[in-house]
Amino acid sequence: MSESILIEGIGGIGGVVAARMILHGYDPILVTNNPEITTAINTNGLQITTPEGAATVPAQAYTYLTDLPSDAQFDVAYLIMKATGVLDAVRQTIPLLKPEGYVVTFQNGIVEDAVAEIIGKERVVSGIIGWGGTMHAPGVYEKTSIGTTHIGELDGQITDRLRTLEKAMATSAKVVVTTNIRGALWSKLAINCTITTIGALTGDTLGVMLQDKRMRRAFLRAYSEVIDTAEASGVTLERIATNPKLLYVPPNAGQLTWWIKDLLVRFVGRKYGKLKSSSLQSLERGRKTEIDYLNGYVVEQAKRVNVPTPVNAALVQMIKQIEAGERPIQRANLDDLLNALD
Repeated sequence: MSESILIEGIGGIGGVVAARMILHGYDPILVTNNPEITTAINTNGLQITTPEGAATVPAQAYTYLTDLPSDAQFDVAYLIMKATGVLDAVRQTIPLLKPEGYVVTFQNGIVEDAVAEIIGKERVVSGIIGWGGTMHAPGVYEKTSIGTTHIGELDGQITDRLRTLEKAMATSAKVVVTTNIRGALWSKLAINCTITTIGALTGDTLGVMLQDKRMRRAFLRAYSEVIDTAEASGVTLERIATNPKLLYVPPNAGQLTWWIKDLLVRFVGRKYGKLKSSSLQSLERGRKTEIDYLNGYVVEQAKRVNVPTPVNAALVQMIKQIEAGERPIQRANLDDLLNALD
C-alpha cells in the first residue's frame, strides 16, 4: 500500500472505489471537479452502501487539481471521469506524476489510444468497470450491481504495477488481470455501442426499447458491425460477462440465425429491463455524450480496415444532432434510423 494514489472523478463509480479502498487501509487523495461533492465529502465523509453493508468513510477531497499542495506527487492516477473529460485530465495530471508514474483509464469506450498519444503508451494501464455504482446525492454512493473489474497493460505484459493495482481494485470488486485488455475493451465497446447509444436515441429504458422488433434488429446490426471491425483489426475478443459472439450475426446469416439472435436480445431486454442509458442521462443533463469514443471510434477504425458500418455511422450522426439541439430524443428517431439504412 506504499503507492501514492490520486483518484480523479468521484461520481458513482469513483465514490465506491475510493470508499472501499479507504476502508481497506489505503489513503488516496480525491479530486471531484465538483464543489458540492467536495464539500459533502469533507464535511460528512463518503457515505456508501454496498452488498456488504453501509458505512461512512472519512476522506480528504479537493475540487480541482490546482487545489492540491504544490509539492503533491503521485505514483498513479485513477481516471474515473467521463471519456469527454479524460484527455484534459491527462494533460493536467502529468506534472503531478512521479517520473515512473502512470495513469489508469476507467472510461466507457476506447480512450487508450488518445491518452497514450499525450502521455506515452508505457504510462497507461487500462481498466474496465463491469459493475454498477450510483451517486444519489453529493457524497452519497451505492454499489448497484455486482461484476468484475478487468485491468491490463496495453502491451499485454503482467507487471508489478498491475499486481499492485489488482490489490487496490479488489477492495471494490473481483478483479481479472488480462494479457488481452484490447480484446476486453472491444467486447465492452460492442455492448456500449448498442445499449448506451440506441437508448439515448429513443429515451427508453432497455426493456421498453427492446420490445420493438425493429429496434432489436438495429441493435443486432450495430453490435455485429463492432465485432466485424474488431476482428478485421486483428483483435481477439475477450470474454467479459458472456461470450462476445453470443449476439453476433454474421453477414451471411439466414432467417433461423436471426430468429435465434432476436430471442437472445429479447432475453437481454427482460433481464436488464430497467437499465437507463448513461448517454441518455448525459443528454438529459445538457451534457455531451461519449459518442466519439463509442460508435465514433468504431466508425473511424472501420475505415482503416474497410468494414462497412452504416448503423454505427447513422447513430453517430443522430446523437450529434441531439447534442446540437437539432433533433429531439424520441421513439420516432428509430424510424429515421431505419429509413437511413434502407
